[in-house]
Amino acid sequence: MAKKTDRQKAKDKAWNAFSVYIRTRDCLRFTGDPEQGMCVTCNGNFNFKRLQAGHFISGRGNAVLFDERLVYSQCYQCNGNPPFGKGGNYVEYFRFMLDEVGLEKIDEFRAIKGSTVQYKIHDFNELEEKFKQKTKELLDEN
Repeated sequence: MAKKTDRQKAKDKAWNAFSVYIRTRDCLRFTGDPEQGMCVTCNGNFNFKRLQAGHFISGRGNAVLFDERLVYSQCYQCNGNPPFGKGGNYVEYFRFMLDEVGLEKIDEFRAIKGSTVQYKIHDFNELEEKFKQKTKELLDEN
């Protein structure tokens, strides 16, 4: 396996902080318990560690990667890739998002999908700190 670059390490740390924030946010929102949450696509209840931060819209250009408006808690089965998972369970995700934000917002989100964002190491470091702080604030409030 190739050694990770400093940029990839920074991206991984930023993603981890973002994922923890999304799962904490949704656990508190849907159950009131930071250790127990819900998958937005199958409505199953899961332990925090059994949830993932699943994207409503995928995008290879990084424009949606850290957009918290487009990422919610999903279980491994719904968010996982076939043949073991449902590949995002996008039909159910669409239904959730339609109720959550409406069609007009969904169309706005679709428009940013193809955008490209070039993150530098310092950007990832800032994102990591931002989402660690947001998680701390959520936990302090509850």
